[in-house]
Amino acid sequence: MHTGSRLARRRHPGGGLPPVYLAAGALYAVVLALSAVNLFAPVAWYESAAEAARFAFAVFGLVAAVRAARMPQLPPRLRQAWGAVAACFSALVVAVPLLMVLGVGGAGRWDDATHVVFVVALLIALQRFPLAPTSRRDRLKAAVDALTVMAGGLVVLWYTAIGPLLERTGFSADVMLSAAVYPLGDLALLFSAVRALLRGADESAQRPLRLLTAGALILFTGDAVHGYLSGHDGAEMPASWQFICWITADALLAAAAVAQGRAGFVAVAAGEPRRALRAGRYLPFLAVAVAHLLMLAQAWQDGRFFPWGGLALGGAMLSVLVLYRQTLAQRESDERALTDGLTGLANRSLFRQASCRALGRGRRAAILVIDMNGFKEINDTLGHQTGDRVLVEFAEVLRRCVPRPGLPARLGGDEFAVVLPEVGRPEEAYEVAGRLAGALGQVVVDGRLLTLAASIGVAVTEPGELTHDEIVHRADLAMYKAKSMGPDTRWAIWHESLEPSAPVVDLAAA
Repeated sequence: MHTGSRLARRRHPGGGLPPVYLAAGALYAVVLALSAVNLFAPVAWYESAAEAARFAFAVFGLVAAVRAARMPQLPPRLRQAWGAVAACFSALVVAVPLLMVLGVGGAGRWDDATHVVFVVALLIALQRFPLAPTSRRDRLKAAVDALTVMAGGLVVLWYTAIGPLLERTGFSADVMLSAAVYPLGDLALLFSAVRALLRGADESAQRPLRLLTAGALILFTGDAVHGYLSGHDGAEMPASWQFICWITADALLAAAAVAQGRAGFVAVAAGEPRRALRAGRYLPFLAVAVAHLLMLAQAWQDGRFFPWGGLALGGAMLSVLVLYRQTLAQRESDERALTDGLTGLANRSLFRQASCRALGRGRRAAILVIDMNGFKEINDTLGHQTGDRVLVEFAEVLRRCVPRPGLPARLGGDEFAVVLPEVGRPEEAYEVAGRLAGALGQVVVDGRLLTLAASIGVAVTEPGELTHDEIVHRADLAMYKAKSMGPDTRWAIWHESLEPSAPVVDLAAA
C-alpha cells in the first residue's frame, strides 16, 4: 500500500498505565479524602501526612520532568520548559523535609523562599512552552484577554489576602513580602497560564499544556486561600484547604510531565492547525464576573447596599451586556473566517482543521473530494449569477446527503469536499458517495432546467495511517478516475493502481 512521505509522526501510547502511576493516583485520592476529613474533624498527624504526600509527589514529578526534559525528539524550547518544571519539583524535594525538620517556628522564611523559587520556575516553564504561532493581532488579543484575567485575579487577591493582611498587621518587611512578592508572582503566573490556554499548542503538547496550566491556576487558588487565612485568622501553618490546592497543583504538574513522556512528539506539518484550548476563552468573562461578585459580597457584608451595592450590580449588568455583544461580534467574525460566503458551507481553512482533527482522534476517517461536471459551460453560456445559483443548489444537495458529524465544504470554484470523521466501516463512506450521486440530477435555476453532475473521489484511512495532505491526495486521484468515466455523475474509490507509476529508465539508451 502506498503511504507517501509522512508529514507527521504519531506515537500512540500503549496499553494501560504502569503501576507506579496508578499508585500516585491512589495516593492523591487518599490525601484528598484525609484533607476532607480534617476539615470537619482535625487529625493530629494530618500536616505531617500531607507534607509527606507532597514530598512523594515532588520525587515522582521530578523524575517524570527530568525524563521529559531529556527526550531527544522534543524541540529545545519544550525540553527547557520541562527542565524548569524539574526545578519546581527540586524546590519541593528540598523544602518539604526542611519544613518537617524545622517545624512551624523556624521554617517561615525557608517556606517563602522555596515557594518563590517554585513559582518562578513554573513561570519560566510556561514562558518557554512552545505555543501556537499566530498573527500579531491574535497575539495582542490573547494578551489583552490574559490581562483581563490578571486584573480579575488582582481583585481576588486584594479582597482575600492583600487588603485584610495590611489592615490587620500594618506595613513591615515581612508583611510586604507576603503582600507584594507573593501576589506579583502569582499574577505573573496567572497571566502566563491564561495566555498559554488562549494560544494553545501543537498536538504533541496539547494534553501536557492543559495539565500544566491547570496546575498553575490551582496554585494561584491555593495562594489566595493562604493569603485569606493569614489576613483574617493569622494562621501560620497551612490549613486543609491550602493543602488540597497545593497537592492538587503538584499532582497536575506531575501528570503533565508524565503525559509529555507518554505522548512523545508529533511533528506537525506546515499549515496544519494548532488548537487553542476552548476553556481559556471563557476565563476573561469569569474574571469580570468574579470581580463584580466580590464587590456585591462586600456591600452585602457591610450592610450598605446603597450606594456601592447598586453601583456594583449596575456595573455587573453593563459588563455582561458588553461582553455578550463582544461574544456575538467575535462569533460572527469567526464564522466569516471559516465559512464560504456564497454557499454557507465550510471553507478550505475549516475543512483542513476538521480533517486534521478527525485524523488525530485515532479513528477511521474518510475524505470525499468532489468536482462539478460542466460548470464552466454554465458560467460561460448563462453568466456568473446563474453559476452562483447552481453552486448554492449543489451546496444544498451536500447538506442533505452528508450525515452528522460529517462536514461538507467548498474548497473554491466548483470544487467541494466532505470530511467524515467517524467511519465505523469503509462502506459507510461509499454509501455517502452513492447517496450524493443519486441526489444529483435536474434542477430549475432562473427558470431553466439544468443538470447537476459531479465526479466524486473517496479515500478512507485507518487510525493513524495518513496525514491530511496524503488522504486528500488519494481522494483527488479517485476523483480524477471518476471524471475520466464521462460527464455523468460518477464516484470512485482510491486504489493503489491509481497512484502514478515510477518513471521507467531506458538502460539501453543510457
